[in-house]
Amino acid sequence: MSKAANQRGFTLMELLLALAIFGLMSAMAYSGLSATLNAQASIEAASARTQSLQSAIFRIQTDLEQTVGRSIRDEFGDSQPALLGSAENGITFTHDGWRNPLQEPRSSLQRVGYRLDDEGKLLRLHWRVLDRAQDSAPIEITLVENITSMEWRYLNATQEWIDRWPPPNLNALGEETDNVNLPRAVELRLESKTLGDIRHLFYIPQPAR
Repeated sequence: MSKAANQRGFTLMELLLALAIFGLMSAMAYSGLSATLNAQASIEAASARTQSLQSAIFRIQTDLEQTVGRSIRDEFGDSQPALLGSAENGITFTHDGWRNPLQEPRSSLQRVGYRLDDEGKLLRLHWRVLDRAQDSAPIEITLVENITSMEWRYLNATQEWIDRWPPPNLNALGEETDNVNLPRAVELRLESKTLGDIRHLFYIPQPAR
């Protein structure tokens, strides 16, 4: 038998079978790779959401830990307490430590606030001045998204949790009583679509009396 007769090629059926096996293996490999990439993307997204929440909590904690008893005048000329808050409508307060790297002629005290908007965004607000004029608009920064609810509670001097500050029996508008008109602690509860229920407790520094 000649050498050419021994060199037999693939039949059509064998080629089709080989292509089918190759296609199946390619599909399995692509499916596994796609699942891995999707899992990695989900992990990265969850990590980014967690990091965003942690940064927001740290920002709130930094502000609240520097709370001072300084009341302000709002844009209507009305006096507002050093710390003003309710369960659902957010919180505003005066804090120290407003950095001034450009040495601008302003105070180191800053009025800030935190509220939840209609789109589920947790916002930080701050004003450029303490005692506002009618055109003093707050500057808003989004800290966290996909928040479904936000609640605040306030610990008073008798170690009772209340849902608004100042309490009705406390004269929080007088300059002479500012230093004693701060809660002992503030609790924040957030309900997130992606991270579930989050609670955090912030202690408020109490000035010497």
